[in-house]
Amino acid sequence: MAFRASGKPKNRGGRLSREEFFAKAKKKVKAAISSRDNLLVQSVSAVDELNKASNLLFERLTEWYGMHFPEFRASEPKKYVEGVLVLDRKKPDEQALTSVFGPQAQPIMEKMRSSVGAELSDEDLEQLRALARQIKSLWELRDSIESYEAKIAKEVCPNMAHIAGPELAAKLVAQAGGLQRMATFPASTIQVLGAEKALFKHLKSGSRPPKHGLIFQHPLVGKSPKKIRGKIARALAAKLAIACKADALSHNFIADRLKERFEEQARRIMEQQKRVG
Repeated sequence: MAFRASGKPKNRGGRLSREEFFAKAKKKVKAAISSRDNLLVQSVSAVDELNKASNLLFERLTEWYGMHFPEFRASEPKKYVEGVLVLDRKKPDEQALTSVFGPQAQPIMEKMRSSVGAELSDEDLEQLRALARQIKSLWELRDSIESYEAKIAKEVCPNMAHIAGPELAAKLVAQAGGLQRMATFPASTIQVLGAEKALFKHLKSGSRPPKHGLIFQHPLVGKSPKKIRGKIARALAAKLAIACKADALSHNFIADRLKERFEEQARRIMEQQKRVG
């Protein structure tokens, strides 16, 4: 084998040496890892996992606290957690309850007096409140990451974020496995992203194919009548396919025109449905 003065092997026929090959591969891997849409994928996964964890812990909290005050109900999980933190059947604080529940504080006070729940020690209640504080902390962390996710989505895929909203755009990119990969998808694939199980079931057993996946979360799709939901989902997917390619390749902002056309198309589909009845 011929050697240069440096001792490194010569390239023959334009082939890379072992060192050059690994240096090039390392550069590509580093570029792929540091891609901003990877941050988007990770933030979406983090939000999903925080939601799962907080939901499981909230179920545990309601079962656990239900031993002490089974009559207690709240309109939403956040109110329930706040209730666990301020309720005290031994020393009820009406002012604290009113600050959380408003006019509902008085009925809760009455239920506390006649509750059939078990009496718990201060140590028992403190453990319940510690769990409630942790759940509240997880929700705050989730909200913080969602804000970060929306910021990255507007940076990475501004066209998609403008048409679908930052949260939905982020979920679509994450589901696709990255912006560059999503840019290769036809509109029909984007339409059913997130509905893979239903799609495989259709292919395997011949059941009805899914009409939409994650894009069901777009207000104009999710709130539309069931009969025309598929048409509106198809229209949205077509515009997102164009927006995605612009975000990944040309980096031109064309979303204003695409959004206007989509909303006009959706409005036309709804009007046609009303005429048909």
